[in-house]
Amino acid sequence: MGVSTHSTTGSRIGTNKNITFTGSGEFANGWTFGILHTMNDAMSGQSSSSMNISMGGIITIAYDSGTGGYGANAVDNIVPTAWEEVDAGFATGLTDVGAVSKQHGVINITAKAPGSGSALSLSYVPRFGASAVADGGTSGDSNTAQYGIDAVLDLWNINTTYFGLRTGAAAEKVSHQNCRDTATAPKLVQENCIGQKGDAYAATIYQTLRVGPLSAGFQATYKDPGTAGGIENNQAYVAGVALTVGDTISLSVGKGYDEYYNSSFGNSTEGIRARDVIVLDVDRDEFISARYWGYSASINLGPIALKGYHNKARAMGGSYDSNIHNGRAIDRSEVNLSMAF
Repeated sequence: MGVSTHSTTGSRIGTNKNITFTGSGEFANGWTFGILHTMNDAMSGQSSSSMNISMGGIITIAYDSGTGGYGANAVDNIVPTAWEEVDAGFATGLTDVGAVSKQHGVINITAKAPGSGSALSLSYVPRFGASAVADGGTSGDSNTAQYGIDAVLDLWNINTTYFGLRTGAAAEKVSHQNCRDTATAPKLVQENCIGQKGDAYAATIYQTLRVGPLSAGFQATYKDPGTAGGIENNQAYVAGVALTVGDTISLSVGKGYDEYYNSSFGNSTEGIRARDVIVLDVDRDEFISARYWGYSASINLGPIALKGYHNKARAMGGSYDSNIHNGRAIDRSEVNLSMAF
């Protein structure tokens, strides 16, 4: 991966060293199952694991520990790309959903309607922020949050050879111990309490369309972290188009916009700087806009794939640091060569 020319992070060449074990099979009644276990890049332990049972392709029950392949995390950004998304490579990307279903120890149940691809998925994690638990182990304590739930509804998800259409929405809730829970007289708690003011919520809607080799998509997300002061909420939008030539070449371009409402800024210097750079309304100092844009490409030749992306970001994370960025966008790029045997 490469970064801006004024940054130095060591060697620009590396290799992925994960090891993944997968398995699948079928029961006597026709139900199927699948398992996956992945060792982390440092070979110091398990990074993710999942198991699922599919009941005729209509009902699927799954246990997921870190893969994020179920629930809202699976639809956090479904805008078509040739490889990576427009916020890939940055420490802080576009605001999205999936905080619940990317946790360790998630239980998911998904029901799909035959034909149209309509589906409803529900995910639940009983201990938020906890690490993976081994057989017979205990989860330990975590102060991140208490529990989380999310839901995904695909109104339709059609995917044929020459046409594709997907429309849906997702929502999630993360339960926190907040000011009202700990107050002596909850009814008298003031709005400017310090700490966690309430539970965290997020929701997203998405639409994709594919006609022949052309694909396009749009997604909008709203998130309220429930904190007292600081970032009160985010509104994020991302759109992109992709061109796929057979099974060989893919090209894509996209753009994302993430507006932060930070009540701590007001008329502060940081708020004004961010406002001036991103060109927002002069009366909206608390609103800071992060912007992401970029392109990606991939070439697949049998067992060999060559992929790359180049992305740029401005006011990443809803902040502006003139000492680092000097008012300019920062960029990230990566070229990846993979071989399958």
